[in-house]
Amino acid sequence: MNEPLLPLLLLAVLLVPTVLVARSAKRLGRGARRTERLALWAEPRGWRVRGAAPEMVGRWQVAPFTAVDKDVTDGLVGEYRGREATSLRLEAPAGEVHHVITLELRAALPVVQVMTDGVPAPELGAAGGAWLLERAPAGMSLRVERGVVLGWLPGEPLLTELDRYLEVLDDVAEHMERLAR
Repeated sequence: MNEPLLPLLLLAVLLVPTVLVARSAKRLGRGARRTERLALWAEPRGWRVRGAAPEMVGRWQVAPFTAVDKDVTDGLVGEYRGREATSLRLEAPAGEVHHVITLELRAALPVVQVMTDGVPAPELGAAGGAWLLERAPAGMSLRVERGVVLGWLPGEPLLTELDRYLEVLDDVAEHMERLAR
């Protein structure tokens, strides 16, 4: 073998694993700090950190939940106005990130797509659509399925806005449960 190439090859063999280990350690450190920040938000509110929770999204039959190889992180579970609530970060393989929020229902309801990308379902009528548009953040999708009101927004989870999002889900839950009586 050519002697000048030998030191370069040796350097590459030593450098590549070092870089990979450093990147891994950085990623693990970032995850630990993220969990710490979530705990600081959750604990005073009586919520708990779930972390990675892929089983939480496999039950809904609508995009982005039907994507293959989705990554679910930053799971939080707690109570909001007497109902079990969750918040999590969902990342699809294409790099799309969604903030997902759920709120349990107190009545069995059929599957209903209430809002898609900030547009209320036509079945709600003008009054129902206006009512929802006043409350929901731009771009929010809402669905009633499998015992919860499910909401999702494009982008990273914003815990500073979580109460506002949950209030919308609670309004929808109350409205839908009244209609079911």
